[in-house]
Amino acid sequence: MKNTVIAFGYHNQEAPRHWSIKRKLEEKGGEMIECHTAKKGFLGKYADLTRKYFKHRKEAGTVLVTFPGHYIVPLAWLLTRFPRKRLVFDAFISLSDTLVDDRGKVSWFHPYAWFLYAVDFLTCHAADEVLIDTEAHRQFFLKRFSLKESKVRVVYLEARTDMFFPKETPKPENRFEVLFYGTYIPLQGIEHIIGAAAILEPIHPHIHFTLIGSGQTYKEIRALTDHKCVANVRFVDRVPFQDLPDRIRSAHLNLGIFGTSAKAGRVIPHKVYDAMACGMHVLTADTPAIHEKFDGHERMHLCKAGDPASLADAVATLSTKIS
Repeated sequence: MKNTVIAFGYHNQEAPRHWSIKRKLEEKGGEMIECHTAKKGFLGKYADLTRKYFKHRKEAGTVLVTFPGHYIVPLAWLLTRFPRKRLVFDAFISLSDTLVDDRGKVSWFHPYAWFLYAVDFLTCHAADEVLIDTEAHRQFFLKRFSLKESKVRVVYLEARTDMFFPKETPKPENRFEVLFYGTYIPLQGIEHIIGAAAILEPIHPHIHFTLIGSGQTYKEIRALTDHKCVANVRFVDRVPFQDLPDRIRSAHLNLGIFGTSAKAGRVIPHKVYDAMACGMHVLTADTPAIHEKFDGHERMHLCKAGDPASLADAVATLSTKIS
């Protein structure tokens, strides 16, 4: 029972974050019991999770509220009062930081922003321990939500090594292929990739960019590409998760993130871990977070955040070094 954890939430059970936390637990001789719901709606989730929790509550001394789980922490808190169990919350992100500061979905003058901050604050204080993804992000949480040092622990992201691993994969001939995939959130700084492509096109015509995905800024990025008359960029719709490893391995160079928001400096995105696990070269912005895990790594290359010229110069240099 001591090393048994109940995973409590509506998480994607195949997601890399959940997969890596489960693996770390098992490596220490522990076991994870899934208390998972696929029900729709707030009340439906609460009812289903409560029923499943009571089925397993005697089997574990710790309850892990999985990401995304901010809105079910209150339920988990109630259920773990008697008999008392340790409550761990994999926060991973701050709702207010993500939606207000980073993505600009709502202004801090809007009551919804205050609500998001209250959810962040209360859920972090309700848990016995809060998990976060980098030390830079941890320091932000400690200060923003007035948390004790001992309460917040870093659990770095990992690639799913059953999917992302080195493997010989054919690459395009007669061109240097640069790959980016993402959800087009501002943090990713895709506009700087387009800026770099525009710089490189007339002087390095063999360099080609493929951008996979869609999301918040997709229309703006397509409009920017058209405005700059960039022809060395290809846009591809989202692809199934299981197809990403071969896409990554078929490029010469994989891109990380290049945004200039405060959050961009505190995180290391999944795409970086995935490409590195595949044995590929990666170019991303030089941030405090990236140095925590990949400082000095021979396949990790850095450029200035928010600087298309710096990005373009790095890609041009790497195109002569990577085969």
